[in-house]
Amino acid sequence: MLRAAWYISILMLAGLSCHGQLFIDGHHLVHDRWAGRYLCAVPDDWFGTDHSALVTVDTAYTYSHLSNFTLDGIPITANGTTVTFAAMDGITPHRITADVWGGETLDMEILFTCLPLLEVTAPLSTEYQHGTFVLHHPDSAQTLHLQGRIKWRGRTTLMEGRHKRNFHIKLEDEQGEKQNVKLLGMRDDNSWMLDGGQTDLSRIRNHVAQELWLDMAAKPYYADLEPKARSAVRGELIELIVNGQYEGIYTLSEAMDRKQMKLAKYETDSAGNHIIHGQLWKAVDYTNGTTFTGVTDYDNTQPNWYGFETKYPDLDEVFPTDYSILHEGVRFARFAYDYLWRRMAKDYYDLPVMRDYLIFLQVLLAIDNTSKNIYWAVYDREQDTKLTLAVWDLDCTVGQDWTNTPFRPQERVGPEIKWRITNNVLGRLNVLIADFHQDVIDHYHELRKGPLHADSLINRYHRHIDRLIYAGAAARESDRWSGDSDLGGHILDWEAEKQYIADWLRRRLHFLDNNTFALAAIETVTDNTLPTTGIIYDLLGRPMPEGQTLSPGIYVRDGQKFIVH
Repeated sequence: MLRAAWYISILMLAGLSCHGQLFIDGHHLVHDRWAGRYLCAVPDDWFGTDHSALVTVDTAYTYSHLSNFTLDGIPITANGTTVTFAAMDGITPHRITADVWGGETLDMEILFTCLPLLEVTAPLSTEYQHGTFVLHHPDSAQTLHLQGRIKWRGRTTLMEGRHKRNFHIKLEDEQGEKQNVKLLGMRDDNSWMLDGGQTDLSRIRNHVAQELWLDMAAKPYYADLEPKARSAVRGELIELIVNGQYEGIYTLSEAMDRKQMKLAKYETDSAGNHIIHGQLWKAVDYTNGTTFTGVTDYDNTQPNWYGFETKYPDLDEVFPTDYSILHEGVRFARFAYDYLWRRMAKDYYDLPVMRDYLIFLQVLLAIDNTSKNIYWAVYDREQDTKLTLAVWDLDCTVGQDWTNTPFRPQERVGPEIKWRITNNVLGRLNVLIADFHQDVIDHYHELRKGPLHADSLINRYHRHIDRLIYAGAAARESDRWSGDSDLGGHILDWEAEKQYIADWLRRRLHFLDNNTFALAAIETVTDNTLPTTGIIYDLLGRPMPEGQTLSPGIYVRDGQKFIVH
């Protein structure tokens, strides 16, 4: 009888989140049936103070089921009662009680957070399902009620034994049409991503890496025409409730698409023919195509070619598509003679962005982003066929692998790895074009004074983790996910992870400073002054045949680089 009454009371009080029965200075409570508690999103400046709030009850609905509410032992009257929360924080529970019809008593806890709370109610699968969404902003007592479709997204994150899933939301109006909404200061759009950092013990690596790229990367080559173009997505840390169950810390972010990169839209002429301008492809598999080391024939009626997926224009809108520019970019990287590469690479690829991406990959040791998890784009093929790129899915960075079994093998994710990036565009640019190679080194050291300064870089990660701790979200995340198979059974230890990240980054930057991007003087020679003794290597580590006249490029002898012009 007691269990049945408790269950009934849970169902009734769970209505608080959707019917707005109990308010704290107007802020709604959100029910978490996983832990049998309530969460309330409140402003930052309430934390750390003895905050007095008016607690009110919607008597018209509530008192038909529950009565005699108390909060921290203080009776809540029909007209509302002011309750003082001493030194409010995100981890101290506050008790709410009420009498339930039938003679039982409800006794549950409320926890505060200064992060946004998002409630999702929907059946879930890998196909889009209709659902509702309620966003609770800490700085507003108003809740945002939305509807649309949602699905699980990803590949690796959907493998057997994986639990903390990522989501893609598409907002719609009551007629089922696309509805653009501006969320948490980001863009006005209908397409939104939820990233849970499934295997990431910090939960914020992808979020911080996207942020870093926006701060350090060159603008795409068409930025003069589209100054608002972004080659990464913005995001905000939130806490997520799915079907009444706490799912933990997520990043709610923009989508990477034509709109984000400001690519030119396709046109339709008077005869109904489509004229393609901007194009966007996502590298979704490791293939010789996505490493730019091989080509195959393409079929413009298919959504994929050799590991690339067409993202814009969508085949449902423009059929057939056209892979010719992407195909030519891959073909040129694979087959262009060295002298043509040196002369014409700048016409095929956005060199300042390639330079910064090479630096970015090396600094973060982004082992899952050299060929897969990259967006390739052309702004307007009618004007310029040059390829640029955008970053994506950067969880496997800063000493984190895509799996935690085995756990962070140093031969794969250690900070002192001399890593050869398996992308033929970046590799050939760096090996064959001396000016590009020197520009990479010089720009790396310039960035080391700013966004890549060790203290600045470490602070990016620490600042976000500290906020999760401050909000109480870190403790709730640990309760929900520590020991899960997603983490290889490991415990979420936030202070230990901060130390790991700081130590890893300092060691990585020290290694790059003195090895990959060392500022050692580079000797310039001509063919008739080539060294005559000692083995000479190219930058891929291949020995050059003795006595061979060297083509222009960068070489190494006795640990010293020299340039042949």
